[in-house]
Amino acid sequence: MIRIYLIILSAVLMSLSFHPLGLYFLAWFGLVPLLFAVTEVRPFSAFKSGTIFGFLFSLFSLFWFVFLQIETNIKILMLFGLILLFLYLGVYYGVGFLFMNKVGIWSLPLILAGLEFVRGAGELGFPWLAFGYSQARYPLFIQQASLYGVYGLSGWLILINVIVYKLIKSKNPKYAIAFIMAFTLPLLFGVIRMNRAADEPILIGIVQPNIDPNLKFTKAMREVTFDRLIYLSEQCNKAALDRFDQSPDLVIWPETATPIFLTFPGVYQNRVYALAQRINSPIFTGTPIYDRKKREIYNGAVLIEPKKGITQEYRKIHLVPFGEHIPFDQHIALFKKIDLGGGDYTPGTRFTVFRTGDLKFSCLICFESIFPELSRTFVNDGAGLLVNITNDGWFGKISGSQQHNDMAILRTVENGVPLVRCANTGISMVVDKYGRVLTESSLFTQNFILHHVSIVQDKTVFRYIGNAVPILSLLIATLLLVVKTVKTKA
Repeated sequence: MIRIYLIILSAVLMSLSFHPLGLYFLAWFGLVPLLFAVTEVRPFSAFKSGTIFGFLFSLFSLFWFVFLQIETNIKILMLFGLILLFLYLGVYYGVGFLFMNKVGIWSLPLILAGLEFVRGAGELGFPWLAFGYSQARYPLFIQQASLYGVYGLSGWLILINVIVYKLIKSKNPKYAIAFIMAFTLPLLFGVIRMNRAADEPILIGIVQPNIDPNLKFTKAMREVTFDRLIYLSEQCNKAALDRFDQSPDLVIWPETATPIFLTFPGVYQNRVYALAQRINSPIFTGTPIYDRKKREIYNGAVLIEPKKGITQEYRKIHLVPFGEHIPFDQHIALFKKIDLGGGDYTPGTRFTVFRTGDLKFSCLICFESIFPELSRTFVNDGAGLLVNITNDGWFGKISGSQQHNDMAILRTVENGVPLVRCANTGISMVVDKYGRVLTESSLFTQNFILHHVSIVQDKTVFRYIGNAVPILSLLIATLLLVVKTVKTKA
């Protein structure tokens, strides 16, 4: 019975490190009770304990899904899907702790970090709750992500937990020394990396209109939406002229800010063109895009420049599974007939790097900000700024928006570039290339952010090697298992 209490305690501690309570440090030792529960048990018990932990950890961390502002009939179906999701996530931990049972406790950082990478891959990828994201608000600690990404950061956290467990269990001073080394080396690296001169900045304006996503696409709200976007943009421009004697270098609107196909000529397109001309600033906005030739709809974004109109567009590459499309529907025709009440978007294929003046930037639409390889590709293609546009109004006021927001922070450290985030209902923010949040908005407020952003890139190891470390971790872990099996049979 005590084992189940230890499992629950670990699930609670790790979950609390993912909620906006300022308890992110709990992840440094949150796995320790679980380690006491799963060591020196039979293999099946290790698997079962890990799966139960994973299920409860997911439940306690993602319970806010229940409060998503969606239709009732879809919510009932979603509740069933959530149980399957939590079980699915739990199995990863079950496999990880089964592996540890076979190979040894020091293999745990390798296998769990590697499994997080696997869980985030492909059309069904869901890297939410990767342990490394719990540290997003600790700039000094997350600098190590510039070397091996968020999954490597997860491996470091798991290693810290293993050392703490060993120290408590054996009381051997060598583990105290190991803990000090494992804790202070990343801190020292963070201090050295962040101790660099600031670069020449550009002025960014972020518009947070706070439009109810359930009403956004109704005809009655169309005028309200455009009036609010235009008003806030003009107020942002006025503030820029008053404070800095210049218009913003870029004004950003959120995901699907315009509830019409802005690429089609008409009164609303003319209003936005006129606004860009009036404030003398490029406007970057999310908008649905319809391709007449292919007869396909995309979740997209466009750049509107004064005197030029729409000059470039981006079509979202990684769509939300079951929310924006049915996974693999591009490859299996039967799947196109499935309707779960979500969107029916087509994924884009082009990694667009927008250019306006001297600024080069790329766009991450909503869910895309949680996938490291997308951002890495954009930056390696020339983007000096990442722009994350999103509509998190569905998440409510609990933890979803904060978790989604914090994951985007790691993209800056991994790639050595800043990020600006524009959310319809919040959280909007400006993050420098070291993952420091320079300013952020409150949830469900109508406002704008005006802030300077330094653009010059830092070259990072992660930009060159990508997720090589978690892949290598899986290979090493597999090799250890093979060696262990051969020795056992011998």
